[in-house]
Amino acid sequence: MHPLLRYRQALMAVIFAITLFFAWGMTRLGISFSFQSFYPKDDAEFAYYEHYQTLFTEDQNFINYVAVSPEGGAGIWDSAFLARASDLFEAIAELPGMDSALTATNFPELSRRGMSIRQRPFLRYQTPEELADSRQRALADSTFFGNFITREGSHLCGFFFIEPAIFDSRERDQLSHAMDSLLQAQPLPFVISGIPYIRTQYVEKIGKELLLFTSLAVLLITVVLFLTYRNLWGILIPPILIFLALIWTLGMMGWTGQDINIINNLLIPIMFVVGMSDIIHMFTKYFQELRDGRSKEDAVRVTLKEIGLSLFLTSFTTAIGFASLYVSRVPPIREFGVSAAVGVILTYFISIVLIPGILIRLPEKAFVGVRSLENAGIWERLLLWVERFTKRRPRFHLVFWGVLIGLSLVLIQQIPVDVHLIEDIGKRDPVRQSMEFFEESSYGLRPFELGFQVKGSSRRLDDLELLRQMSAMEHYLGKDPQFSPFLSLPSFLEEANGLLTGNKRLPDTQEEVDQLIALTYQQGQQELLSRLISPDGREARITARMPDIGNVAYEALSARLDSFVVASCDTSLFSYQSTGHAYLTEQNLKYVRRSLLGGLSLAFVMIGLTMGLLFRSWRMLIISLLPNVIPLLLTGGVMGLFGITLTASTALVFVIAFGIAVDDTIHFLNRYRMERKRGLSVDQAISVTIMGTGKAMTLTSFVLMGGFVLLLASDFGGTFNTGLFTALTIVFALLADLLLLPVLVRWIDR
Repeated sequence: MHPLLRYRQALMAVIFAITLFFAWGMTRLGISFSFQSFYPKDDAEFAYYEHYQTLFTEDQNFINYVAVSPEGGAGIWDSAFLARASDLFEAIAELPGMDSALTATNFPELSRRGMSIRQRPFLRYQTPEELADSRQRALADSTFFGNFITREGSHLCGFFFIEPAIFDSRERDQLSHAMDSLLQAQPLPFVISGIPYIRTQYVEKIGKELLLFTSLAVLLITVVLFLTYRNLWGILIPPILIFLALIWTLGMMGWTGQDINIINNLLIPIMFVVGMSDIIHMFTKYFQELRDGRSKEDAVRVTLKEIGLSLFLTSFTTAIGFASLYVSRVPPIREFGVSAAVGVILTYFISIVLIPGILIRLPEKAFVGVRSLENAGIWERLLLWVERFTKRRPRFHLVFWGVLIGLSLVLIQQIPVDVHLIEDIGKRDPVRQSMEFFEESSYGLRPFELGFQVKGSSRRLDDLELLRQMSAMEHYLGKDPQFSPFLSLPSFLEEANGLLTGNKRLPDTQEEVDQLIALTYQQGQQELLSRLISPDGREARITARMPDIGNVAYEALSARLDSFVVASCDTSLFSYQSTGHAYLTEQNLKYVRRSLLGGLSLAFVMIGLTMGLLFRSWRMLIISLLPNVIPLLLTGGVMGLFGITLTASTALVFVIAFGIAVDDTIHFLNRYRMERKRGLSVDQAISVTIMGTGKAMTLTSFVLMGGFVLLLASDFGGTFNTGLFTALTIVFALLADLLLLPVLVRWIDR
């Protein structure tokens, strides 16, 4: 008796105990609120960003933006509307968790009175004369118009700063919901956006999609199993085994301190469909042996002997595909790769240990005599056609696939590589539409941060000579209308000088600079200065807002700025560096894309070595990899044809799909090798292989494809693309394995 059958009761007891342990670990899982974990910790730019944050608060990361308009499309220059908007803004500002607010109705106008500064509301609307005057000044003020009034003049805007301490906590979500409730309860039309609010939407979508994908995966598997086996046991057993594997995998994540995030949110549907592949192969082979007249015990023994190695190799190569993600410096991607790889191996272990003991207990007639998709007569006719089709005109097949490869290589060159911060949000999603509203009507939501460091030990960045260098860069950037008004030490001194002297420019002497700074301290505005220059005076910043123009346009902008600085500034005095949340996120997305393609190369080498050791033939190594490289090229060609951007999510497709697609090739070639060892000719071995493995290959491929198609229900563009292009790659891989692989084997093995 096979050891797995002899000790099946003891093995089941062990698995039950392990399951309880990992189920306890699942209780430690949570949903990650932090996006900062996506930054590579060993990156020099991230190290500078962390240092920069210790000096300056990147306020725009903590702002929620609200725009309101009058009912019925009336104009904003109405006293009653301005009063209602003011009351609404004040109510939002008083919500728990709100730090401060700067709105159209509380924005201050500063004026000089003797040696003191007077402050009063910029918008005054108590009388028709005040209202008319406010309108005239607002439309002429470059700071107010575009920031607090949208460009088309239809909305008033408010900036609401949340407390930084709640940025990565549930209190942030509670505040976002409170803002939503308050806005929904009043009659004025509104638009809300901002990084804290968007992150709340992200977290909630992750939780909803986790439930959605799990439900859809269970439904898909149930339907497929019903059609395949038409038997209650055939419907119940595979999902139970997959649930066990999920408990183990999620429990392991819980015990190792991981949380659910937008990346490993894909783990559950992937585990469902990948794990189902092994089970269908075992069930199909076992039932075929029963139909050939073997006893249940003999059928189990033959199944384990003939496809046990294939199942191990397919699980191993799939795990390699996921584990290759470990080359990424982005922690969540590394964790996802390791968790998925371990989950695949655990699924194999659970299946290979439990299924033999389960099958031996099931009544034979429950499966063999039932009319189902698994034993339908169409399989023999279909696979016989495939065998004959691949045997006829082999040169035509090679030329046809060669043309597809060449066309794909041409189209791959057309894949866009531009990266946008909102790339992952669906175009019809309300969150994206709100962001686009502020992109089009205001200056956008993307923070712009430029950090400065003084060179030499005897200077400070509030020295007039250095202020002039910074001001020149700021004015050069300010020629671009996409930038909001800048906030920096030079711009602050220009405003202060204009307020005191009527001349809005940098002072002419260092003495005047020092006097303005001293006056700022006397007026109690030292907190404002601390946001612009470090206490030791050796570091400073320029900050603004801009649209999400994409990394290609931003890099072009940076290159133009560099050229200007080289030509017009004295770089022996200072250095500067782009930084901030948005900049780092863009750089991270680019790096993730490159590292994932590097991971694909690693997976290619590792799987190639595995196949080489298995077949001990360089020729078989080539033909084992070629049918799995071609689907990736075809998918890349489709992306180029339709202009799909190569983002981190679409790059992830190639890594995942390669590890999965190679499974059918292994089943085919391992069966072919066995038939050749039995003395069959090349043609005979190919015929037996197609007839023996083609059914399971087709069934598992469609299960895998269906599982990834489920991801099309996602609101995240990255998840949607992962599902679409992985499913497409799996279809291409099945066609290559059934229609090209037999041709290559005949051509090379002769």
